[in-house]
Amino acid sequence: MSNLAFADLCMGFYLLLIAAIDAHSMGEYFNFAFDWQYGSGCKAAGFLTVFASHLSVFTLTIITIERWFAITYAIYLNRRIKLKAAANIMIGGWIFSIVMAGLPLLGISNYSSTSICLPMEARDSYDVSYLITVLAINGLAFVIIVICYAQIYYSLGKETRQAARNASSGEMTITKKMALLIFTNFACWSPIAFFGLTALAGYPLIDVAKSKIILVFFYPLNSCANPYLYAILTSQYRRDLYLLLS
Repeated sequence: MSNLAFADLCMGFYLLLIAAIDAHSMGEYFNFAFDWQYGSGCKAAGFLTVFASHLSVFTLTIITIERWFAITYAIYLNRRIKLKAAANIMIGGWIFSIVMAGLPLLGISNYSSTSICLPMEARDSYDVSYLITVLAINGLAFVIIVICYAQIYYSLGKETRQAARNASSGEMTITKKMALLIFTNFACWSPIAFFGLTALAGYPLIDVAKSKIILVFFYPLNSCANPYLYAILTSQYRRDLYLLLS
């Protein structure tokens, strides 16, 4: 969970930086556009948000797989993901996220193409390949999450029906939580993936100005929802908060 929290923190810094620049240049952005977009600040903001996005998606996927594995093999106590293996997996996730965030700094796509510092440039085959890879990775992660949670629900539902008659209420609670998790991922990436793929195919449905609005609204949605879905709305968090305040 600490990796997910750090990714959300990086996304928060990115949004804060973009908001600060917007407030500073309000009404006269044309005087700041070149220095901002081609300066180190925009590159740092772009690196932060791409790194945070990939680390968040990677961590969510690993958490989902771990939960699926633990529930599927619940009766096999020796079949658990070891701490060392989990640490190695997350190290790989950090390396992957840093590489994906660093490629635009090396000339593959570009953080300076837009004022919100996202790599949207597609001048050559390398840029297009990078953007397709980003969309494909996030699409694959979403599919994995959906499949794993569907199997978790099926497994829990089957066991619950065999254990008690009041299983329906528990199943509904599980269903709602899983549906909420899947919805936030879908709501975050499906609009971006759809309009991104149409643009890469040479048939853009919206202009750059509208694409910025969509990105600013949907792009950080997952990171904003994660603290509520994985911490604030959980009973353990409420118990800990009550003990802290009492």
